[in-house]
Amino acid sequence: MNAVKDVRQMLSDLDPAQGIQPADEQRRARDLTRILASDRSEGAARWATSRRRVVWVAAAAAVLAVAAGGVAVETLRQPQPAYAATPAVLIYGAPASTEAAGPRLRRLAAVAAAQPALDRPAGTVEHLESANWFLNSSISGGRTTSAVVPQQWRSWRGDDDAGRMVKKELPPTFRSDADRREWQRRGGRVDSSQETRDFGAGGFSSRFSGAVPTDAATLRGWLTAGASTHEAPVQYLEDVAELAGVRLLNPAQRAAVLSLLADLPGITVTGTVTDRAGRVGEAFSITSSAHGLPAQYTVIVDPRSGGLWGYEEMLTTTAGKLNVTIPAVISYRSYLVADYAPMPR
Repeated sequence: MNAVKDVRQMLSDLDPAQGIQPADEQRRARDLTRILASDRSEGAARWATSRRRVVWVAAAAAVLAVAAGGVAVETLRQPQPAYAATPAVLIYGAPASTEAAGPRLRRLAAVAAAQPALDRPAGTVEHLESANWFLNSSISGGRTTSAVVPQQWRSWRGDDDAGRMVKKELPPTFRSDADRREWQRRGGRVDSSQETRDFGAGGFSSRFSGAVPTDAATLRGWLTAGASTHEAPVQYLEDVAELAGVRLLNPAQRAAVLSLLADLPGITVTGTVTDRAGRVGEAFSITSSAHGLPAQYTVIVDPRSGGLWGYEEMLTTTAGKLNVTIPAVISYRSYLVADYAPMPR
């Protein structure tokens, strides 16, 4: 596979713990600030409803744009290293048990199923917030240009698939002034922005609409409804990561997600970990070259509720033509809020 295909396929695009009390505005701001602060010390597009990163082909090379991550602060420091700055790699400790990934995930599924359902006051809809970070890179004429762009995603979604999505972007940072100029020359933005989109009934998303199945086998088919069955197990893990960013899952649905993950070939226990919001969870990963470059795809699970707290992609052995240092986290999602709230007016 040539370099263009490597990058295109590699960059083709879980539910927060419902057992946690909904965060207030100050706590949300603290969580978002803490997540991005550690990343900026190491060196951050698109809507959450679409997983595939867009690829432009210019001459004989590709120019890629990738979604980026969320934040509640307003300033970023300019990174200086020779390679694109990426978030610090999470430190994984010893596993919580000696069980293999499948049995452990099924045990966590039972924990999820035993949780009480979240109260839903009258007149409320699904409300989710997440902090997200994805490497934004372009490759053209043998040159790689990278930008680090943090985002905050917020959504409100009704049972009729009407709703609102708000995407807040902060100014991107670059490894050099030359990269900034090249980014601007290619039409990339360098200021902050906020986009709000409102959807009428049935318009929120063509994916993941309707009731999320509560059976793992049914869920597996539901995730690929209208498309061909996935060829690589890691694609189901990616689907789950996207689902958790746009749907509020009840205990039975969370259990189905974990049961589906338990049955995926190649899934392993990565260990215990403190996620980017400071929460301790259990991590499970699949290492795959399904998208071109070898990468580790990881989900982080709350052992107390079976809720999904985070998702990470990390290049493990080679970066191809991307200007990052291996190992390199090229994306993460940190799910911060999952509750019921009134639709904003």
